[in-house]
Amino acid sequence: MLVFGRKQFAAHFRWFVAAVALTAGSVGWYLGEFAAGGSLPGGGSRVGLALGTGAALIIAFEMLLWPRKRFPGVRTLPWVRTQWWMKAHVWLGLLCGPVALLHTGFRLGGWLTTALAVVLTLVLVSGVWGLVLQHLLPRRMFELVPDEVPVAEIERVMTTHTDDFADRLAADRGAFGGEPVPGSEVLAEAFEKDARGYLTGRARPPALRVQDRAARWFADLTVSTHPASHARVRELEELCGLRRQLDAQARLHWWLHNWVWVHLPLSVALVGLLAAHVYTALRYI
Repeated sequence: MLVFGRKQFAAHFRWFVAAVALTAGSVGWYLGEFAAGGSLPGGGSRVGLALGTGAALIIAFEMLLWPRKRFPGVRTLPWVRTQWWMKAHVWLGLLCGPVALLHTGFRLGGWLTTALAVVLTLVLVSGVWGLVLQHLLPRRMFELVPDEVPVAEIERVMTTHTDDFADRLAADRGAFGGEPVPGSEVLAEAFEKDARGYLTGRARPPALRVQDRAARWFADLTVSTHPASHARVRELEELCGLRRQLDAQARLHWWLHNWVWVHLPLSVALVGLLAAHVYTALRYI
């Protein structure tokens, strides 16, 4: 969706150009003031105050993303379309880094400004990490999990598949009055001992969780069962393969969505430090 790839970059090209132009303009202004004054302008200089104000306004805008997501009615307004807002969030957030750095005059100062600089850096790093994950993981999920299901439904789906397989296996054993299928007892023992718990998420046996080991496990099971049960063995193997796919999907989903629980608290801390920094600075003006 976001910044990587030719198509995605084309969709963000104007924002990229604007961010580069604003960064270049800020650097040019800063260097001009440096040339005129003979020393690096600090946060209290004309250019430092302007750039600091700009960085603060960007941070305030970035935090508006939370109420925008919180109140769905805002999304329908024409001037806050989702794509526009996300592009602005990405590129203004990246712009905030060099603008804030110029505001400092390349000096950290006391503990408050140091903490502010460190937290801002962590916010930017976690945001970029989130962009990378949002670009890479959906593609990886599509490659690894062709049978994707909603994450909240994984356990229900697998339990249904497992119960259906258990019913068919019971029929093979003659539970419903039919002729028992040779080899079904051996398969049933293996199913109840290892596979059922794995399929329903109650156990994590390495013999089935790791693909190479699972292949050996099923090869041994095939050898030990009658050829009449081999089709059912392959069916069980496919179910275990589906379980591995959905487990991979759940892991990727966790990484895709839980990075925000690092990014968001850091962002809140950043706002608090920024407010303290502004208050402290105004006391000395």
